[in-house]
Amino acid sequence: MKVSGMFLAAALVLGSSRLALSQTTTDLNNEAAKMNTLTAGQGESKVIGKITGEFSSFLGSNSNALVTGLRNGTPITLTTTSSTPGSTPGASPLPATTTTTINPPTGKMGFGNVFISLALAKQQLGQLGITQPTPEQLKAALTGGTITMNTGTTATGTTRTTSTTTVQGILTMRSQNMGWGQIAQKLGFKLGPVVSSIKSANEHMTTATSSSAGAQSTSSSGNGIVSASGKSQGNSGHGASGKDSSGEGIVSASGRSVATGNAYGKGIVTGSGQAAGGNSGITTAGGHVNSGQAKGHDK
Repeated sequence: MKVSGMFLAAALVLGSSRLALSQTTTDLNNEAAKMNTLTAGQGESKVIGKITGEFSSFLGSNSNALVTGLRNGTPITLTTTSSTPGSTPGASPLPATTTTTINPPTGKMGFGNVFISLALAKQQLGQLGITQPTPEQLKAALTGGTITMNTGTTATGTTRTTSTTTVQGILTMRSQNMGWGQIAQKLGFKLGPVVSSIKSANEHMTTATSSSAGAQSTSSSGNGIVSASGKSQGNSGHGASGKDSSGEGIVSASGRSVATGNAYGKGIVTGSGQAAGGNSGITTAGGHVNSGQAKGHDK
């Protein structure tokens, strides 16, 4: 009985873990789809800039090249600049640039999957104590290979100790039709932090899109309508700001004011001889000045 109870408890824990992983994977896929949708509102260049900024401290100067290459599925060239001793004693160090090329096995990727790939690579390398990877370390994390880590150097410049870790590669596993949940299990960590980071990025982009739309709505003005006097007419009724728009009132052929709200400015004489506008009315045919609300009579 005790053995059966232990198996039952283990089965319940395993089932609960699988359910939690399934839900987390669903949340992650939903956030990835949302990031792809936001591209339509902001444009690819802005989204690339946003993802580049999110991983700039991790990827350094190679951030933009990596995001763009993963998005387009094209070869990515990462560069490293270092200094080498001068050829003669006392000479200034000479700059040396080395390049590393990554060929994404996944082909073109949506922005959501680009973000997830980099977030997983950051988490994997972070577990190894690498927060600013070299291009070679980053290439191994993404496409597979050996990650070499040096613990430091001695006073004479020689390496203290070196350790290596062989990894399968996040993009390589993805190209083999593995889901993000399966890849996370293979790497030995949870997807929760990745979900949180992509969700935060989406919220920032959504806020930026809303702010931009609001600014455009506030700054835009309605097109005026030219009256018989040749003057441009303001919008009638309430504008987007909720305030009455200014301009001259418009009168229809029936003699009624077209404006649905209060028209401010000079009135227009109606067919009945009464002023249709407010403020400074125009003398009617009967010699009366109307300075109140716009009036019109059917004739």
